[in-house]
Amino acid sequence: MREYPMPMPFGWFQVAWSDEVPKGEAKPLFFFDRHLVAWRDDDGQAHVWDAFCPHMGAHLGVRAKIEGCEVVCPLHGWRYDAEGTCIDIPYSNRINKQAKVGTYPVIERNGLLMVWYHPEGEAPSWDIPELPEFGEAGGFSEVFRREYSLNCHWQEIAETQVDAAHIQAHLVEYQIMMNGGEKPEHVPMPQVDSYETDGPVARVRIAQDFPTPKGAVTGRIDTDVWGPGFAATWFTGLVDTLLLGCATPTGPGSCDLRYSFVVRQTGDAASTTSLGEAFIREIHERTVEDVEVWEAKAYVQKPALAHGDGPIMQYRRWCEQFYAEGVDKSKATWVPSAETAKQAAANAVPWS
Repeated sequence: MREYPMPMPFGWFQVAWSDEVPKGEAKPLFFFDRHLVAWRDDDGQAHVWDAFCPHMGAHLGVRAKIEGCEVVCPLHGWRYDAEGTCIDIPYSNRINKQAKVGTYPVIERNGLLMVWYHPEGEAPSWDIPELPEFGEAGGFSEVFRREYSLNCHWQEIAETQVDAAHIQAHLVEYQIMMNGGEKPEHVPMPQVDSYETDGPVARVRIAQDFPTPKGAVTGRIDTDVWGPGFAATWFTGLVDTLLLGCATPTGPGSCDLRYSFVVRQTGDAASTTSLGEAFIREIHERTVEDVEVWEAKAYVQKPALAHGDGPIMQYRRWCEQFYAEGVDKSKATWVPSAETAKQAAANAVPWS
């Protein structure tokens, strides 16, 4: 397990895509360093609870029954209502009032099942928007999905949103792909037009010209972030694509990363799908490379930055509001264990 100066953040986090939890079924999960269960009642309402029955510890995501809006424990048949309160013990005429399952606030937006996590149990303090591109308004492709499990902290991933030099390196790789393997003579450095924050919301506006065989195309990479668990990034200019990036802590130094993409329609559905799949394949391949780097890198508290790196330190200060326990600044550098670095090196794919 990696150690970082930052604890697990609090906020809204994706724990599944909505269609992964159908009516009448329960799904075991592991996030926030704890076992959870997601289930959907007969009214269509999704719920996320702590996983274990307070009676004898049965996992409510393994063979539990969903009956109407109630959960029946698979081991002894204890019945719980939608609030996690025990309402029936089949072999007793008395209810144990201590038998209550921990529950979490849940919302469903943009095809995502999201849970509010706070280490001290505080209530949600902001909301997640509905994005029309993921609704029924039309004009966009089907939703493409990717999922990754990472042995690194959420913030390592999040900082790439403002890391202009890192973005430029990925754009070089993208242009090589677009040019049939030929390296472009020059890919302009992304220009961070603005970086603004308003409480839990951050907005990054980046201009980027894309060289193509027919000349430069003006493009943009614009990101809106709502807390640590939900980032919407528009890639425009070549293939207009909206990416939802949702990183959810599985433990103090690990997380799952889920991508949901839609592509603006360009003519017929087949060509839209083809363009979208090519662009998304490129993002996926660059992400796989990034995972290898994120898992092996050290976290440097005060990096030796250069002009053009982007607002890294401003972003880090914004992130600090999501750490209820605060940030440990006692060490200059936090390094992965030898075993973690060795494993990351073993998993790495050589440069082609």
